Amino acid sequence: MAKPVQTRASVSIGSSLSEGRMLELAEKSSSAVDDNVGRIRLESRAAHSEIFSLRDHFEGHELMRFEVTTTRSVGRTTARTAITSFTVKEGGIASLVPMAKRKLAGFSAYEAFMDQYVSAVVAEDREAIVTLVDGKD
Repeated sequence: MAKPVQTRASVSIGSSLSEGRMLELAEKSSSAVDDNVGRIRLESRAAHSEIFSLRDHFEGHELMRFEVTTTRSVGRTTARTAITSFTVKEGGIASLVPMAKRKLAGFSAYEAFMDQYVSAVVAEDREAIVTLVDGKD
């Protein structure tokens, strides 16, 4: 079955910063997101990755899970985000909308995280290379 187009949204950042610093900035960026849909929470951290969840404000249900992974090669660190699990917005006609056209619940918070993350990295490394996939049609 086709996944919603928004699930492809991601950012890739190439930087001279260390992997540890890139992950610290991701964690800092997650706490800076202020979205009316929900809050982002760090679920786990490893040497080369962090896993975040987006939970709604009212009942704390998980709306989305995404990760930031880092690799280091030839003096540069590359950090990438990827949505790993999600829920779609439900509506009266949701069953009539093809899966690829459905919208992700909490997508605005994920977009805000990507914006915050890019800003945090670029503030420390003006030479960072950013590639954004917006997940829109």
